[in-house]
Order: sequence, then structure tokens, then C-alpha cells
Amino acid sequence: MNRWLISLIVILLIAGTAYNGTLLSQANSDLSEAQSGLTTLENTNTSLQTSLADRQDELDSLATAITAMEQTVNQLVAAPDQSGVDFVALVNQVEPSIVYVEVSSRFGAGTGSGTIIRADGYVLTNQHVVDGATSVQVTLMTGETYSATIITTNVDLDTAVLKLNTTRTDLPAITIGSSSAMLVGEQIMTGGFPLGDELFGDASFGPATFNTGIVSAIRTMTSSNSYNPNSQIDYIQIDADINPGNSGGGLFNTRGELIGIPSYGFAAGINTAVPIDAIKSIIQNAVGS
Repeated sequence: MNRWLISLIVILLIAGTAYNGTLLSQANSDLSEAQSGLTTLENTNTSLQTSLADRQDELDSLATAITAMEQTVNQLVAAPDQSGVDFVALVNQVEPSIVYVEVSSRFGAGTGSGTIIRADGYVLTNQHVVDGATSVQVTLMTGETYSATIITTNVDLDTAVLKLNTTRTDLPAITIGSSSAMLVGEQIMTGGFPLGDELFGDASFGPATFNTGIVSAIRTMTSSNSYNPNSQIDYIQIDADINPGNSGGGLFNTRGELIGIPSYGFAAGINTAVPIDAIKSIIQNAVGS
């Protein structure tokens, strides 16, 4: 009887141990699967983070590209369309406004150029053209000549405003533009009477001379007229020639707007013009409303 009971106990112990071993094996298997699942999840999370980082890099690159495109578009909007400029039409547009200026003074006679800025006979030129003048004569493209009165001058800005002694109100006035919108590299045209009457030949009066070029630089310099160190001008540097007699004429953009007064030539291809925006207040005070 005791042997049978002992055998039963042994059998139960063996069965229990086997069952516990199965449970342990299953638990170990479940734990391995859980660890494998966790590793897979960690790998998936790492992959997702890498993918998100790649997408962020792509978004950053796209934002940079959009910014660059916006800058390009803004430059295209700001820059004037210089393709196919019709300079023949441009000359025809501005030439009637360009005048020939003759000056008598105690130093002798001199010549220069000017531009009609109002239909009732106001003319813009350089101060050095009329410096010391005792009399001024202005000739229009048509050959009509008028005496003129000096209304105002500014030595530092090398600017003078004349008034033709006439009651006419139908003179061909130029359109005044803005020099602040000028860009380096932009095409320009000058008009005036270089060398005075030397180019007139046998005629008593000849046509104006026109040159084309570009804005070479916007150069801040001491006034080339007064050499006053306190007078700094943002000169428009151009490569279009300025010769004696051109002074006081017109510097025009490709829309035919007056943007400056050609003033001084320093060397071939290195010339300057007084920007129109710097002298608008002088013009306004001279001509009134």
C-alpha cells in the first residue's frame, strides 16, 4: 500500500514537473516573440523617424527653392524689359525736348545742352553751363531761338533751371522719371549737342547727338562741380560718351523718361550724370505748381 502511494506521488510529481516545464517553455516562447515584436517595433519606429527626417529635408529644400524662385520673380518684375529697345522711336520721342544752349559771359561764349521740362518754357541744364552768364539763348529742334532767364542754380548739385522768354504753353516737355529705380546694367540713352556748333557744318543749326549705353554703377562721390566735401551725390555712372557741349542735356531710360543730367566725362566710357531724384525739389521750387 505504501509503495502504491509512493508511486502515485512520484507520478504526480513527474507530471507536475512536465506541465511546469511546458508552461515555462511556452512562457519563454511568448517572451521571445514579445522581444522580437518589440525589436520589430523599434526598427519600424527608427525607419519612420528616418523617413520623417528625409521628408523634413525635402520640405526644407522645397522652401529654399521657393524662396529662390520668389527672388528671381521679384528681380524679373523690378528689372525693365530691355529686349528689343526701339531706339529710333525713343529718339523721335525725346528729341523735340532737347535744346541747344548758348551763353555769353564776361569770360566769353560757351555752349551746352538742356531739356524742356514744362510746356510753358522751363528748361533744365547744368549750373556750370550757365555759370557767370550775362545772356542765354536757347534753340529748339525746330531752329526757333529764344532768350532765357536763369531762374535758379545749385552749384553743389550742378543744376540750373531756365525760363524761355515766351508766352507759349505748347512746348514739347519731357516726362520726368525716377532715378532711384535705375539698376546697374540697365540700358540708357543720352541726348545733347557735343562740341557745340562744330558738328553743324555749314548749317546755322544742326540736330542733337544721341548715344546709348548702360548704367555702369551708382557711385557716391563728392560733388564734381563744387568739390564741396559735404555734398555727396549718388551719381549715375554711364558708359555712353559725354563730350564738351553734352553737359546739361538729357539722360533717358528706355521709356523716354528723364532720369538725370549728363554732367562730367572723366575718361572714355567713364561718365557721370546727376540723378533726377536728387534735384526734384530744386525743379519744383523753380517752376512752382
